[in-house]
Amino acid sequence: MADKVKKRIKRLAITTTTIAAFAAMAYLLGWSSVLTVKSVEIIGTTAQPAILAQFENDEVLPQVGQKLARVDPRAIERSLSKLDWLSTAEVSRNWISKQISIAVTERVAVAKALTPENSMVNFDISGVIFKPTSSRQLQGQDMLPIVSTAGDSKADLSGVVKLLQQLPEDLQYLIQDLRQISVTKSGDILMQTRINQLPVEINWGGVQQLEQKSSILIALLKLPENNEVRQVDLSQPSAPVVK
Repeated sequence: MADKVKKRIKRLAITTTTIAAFAAMAYLLGWSSVLTVKSVEIIGTTAQPAILAQFENDEVLPQVGQKLARVDPRAIERSLSKLDWLSTAEVSRNWISKQISIAVTERVAVAKALTPENSMVNFDISGVIFKPTSSRQLQGQDMLPIVSTAGDSKADLSGVVKLLQQLPEDLQYLIQDLRQISVTKSGDILMQTRINQLPVEINWGGVQQLEQKSSILIALLKLPENNEVRQVDLSQPSAPVVK
């Protein structure tokens, strides 16, 4: 009988201790001032006000004095994903330093265009369209080649995006040396760039068969007789023209 009582007392003590430990941990994480945010760091951009405004709009703004356990890094990252001028964002919470670190990477523009709404947008190397926001992005606008359209600018910009997205790695240098992209009324995409340090115009035609056209261009540029090429017409991939 005495042994049973002792076992019950022991189990009760263990249960009580466990509950007390959980309660203490819950208090420490959720209510105690011991584990509160001491600092919030945003690195990778000068446009911190734009980021903070987005946090406030989504009600996820981390603040000094806030309980660390109540900061949701994933919610903050989801908020940052709405900012098209950022390419990456990572949020971390350090329980030792009690710091919230927000590291972002800005998109780097390779071209710009005017939208039907008369606002300026940029393209990055992957073809993503974004609105320049940070001082770094805004300062480089005058140096960017422009995408001009002669027809339905919305559809034309979509075509340019598709071209940039599907351009293979072997032809990425065409974007790095890009001077201008224009879209004709018939939908042909004309790219002015540099090859072997010489100005070249490439007529890609429409956005169809871009993979085939890229392969043809790579093959043509490998031929010795095309070392000083100035014009390439790929609008008819079965009969490309090189000048």
